[in-house]
Amino acid sequence: MSLIEHAITANRQSAAHHDPSLANKPAPKIAILTCMDPRLNQLLEWFDIKPADADVIRNVGTAATIDVVRSLMFSIHVLGVREIMVVGHTGCGMTMFSEEEFENHIHTQCGVWAVAPDKFHCYTDVNLATQKQVLKLRSHPWIPSSVVIRGFVYDLSTGGLSEVTPKDGK
Repeated sequence: MSLIEHAITANRQSAAHHDPSLANKPAPKIAILTCMDPRLNQLLEWFDIKPADADVIRNVGTAATIDVVRSLMFSIHVLGVREIMVVGHTGCGMTMFSEEEFENHIHTQCGVWAVAPDKFHCYTDVNLATQKQVLKLRSHPWIPSSVVIRGFVYDLSTGGLSEVTPKDGK
């Protein structure tokens, strides 16, 4: 049985115990930008945050992209989020290549060059990469200065969370 078929079967069983209050308007207290790496699927459990209390925005490499900002605008200006946690992690796949190396890898795999995406957000230092994403969000004119934005690195080998402070000290 494929995983999709498994998911459909499981949903049929779990729907009988569904909580109808999930249809109410969400009211998250925090937005968390993190990586799509499946090893982070239990992040809310590790942080003891209830799913209803967090908007979790995930992409490869924990990059504060245009689409992340689009999602944050809704979280902040419609749902009332007042804190943002940027959580990078050790062992991220985006450290395997430089931008050019990854473009070449894709070209080798597909046989063609593409114009999009214009950047993959590869990096070598997770602490620096996380600091940069915090600064990108802090500098965005649509994110009010009253919204707290902090960056962290989750260590997959220890389970520890370390705060990283951008070089500007803010």
